[in-house]
Parts: sequence; C-alpha cells; structure tokens
Amino acid sequence: MKKLTRKETAQISGGIRPDQCFYIDDNGETKRGCRVFPFQDDSGVWVYPLKDCNSCTGDL
Repeated sequence: MKKLTRKETAQISGGIRPDQCFYIDDNGETKRGCRVFPFQDDSGVWVYPLKDCNSCTGDL
C-alpha cells in the first residue's frame, strides 16, 4: 500500500479551507469551525475577539 500525498488525504478526510480551523466544543470534541477575525465597531475601534476559532453556525 502506498503512502498517500497530502492532497489525497485531504480529499478523503474533507480537508479544511484557509478560513477554517479546529476548535474544542463543550463536550471536549474537536470540530471544524470558522476563524473569527477582528472587526471594526460603529465608532471605528478594532475589536479583537477572545476566541480565534468558533462554530461556523454560531451556536456557541
């Protein structure tokens, strides 16, 4: 059996996009989530979230 390339492994396991990451949910399971980027509020101040990765569905 040959060793799989990184691209082949990503096809099998789904891989992640550059804007995705892994986070640990409340049950202690590692899940795929979306990166949380800093944003500007109404007054123009940059807000940096405490978590850099969160659920993509916003259920956290």
